[in-house]
Amino acid sequence: MIAASILFKLPLTTNWEELRKKAQNRAETFYQNLEGLQTKAFVLNEETGEYGGLYIWDSREALDKFINSDTFKGSRELFGVPDIKIFDLVAHIEHGKLV
Repeated sequence: MIAASILFKLPLTTNWEELRKKAQNRAETFYQNLEGLQTKAFVLNEETGEYGGLYIWDSREALDKFINSDTFKGSRELFGVPDIKIFDLVAHIEHGKLV
């Protein structure tokens, strides 16, 4: 499995409450049942202006397919060019248990 952080840098004047609502909508609309996606956590930090996701993917191929998808292109159109970091997932704890 592969883990990734994909973070966009937004202006500090961003309406963060509106962004929280938008994230919920995007989660429901675009990310449920996305092929190869195990987990996505939508994250934001108002102090640094960062918004994005922490992901766990079945494979690098699944991540690459997502990065080339219309969904991700839409994110870039809305939020700009993200900082993407990719990691090998060596252990994963979920609900207090190793998975």
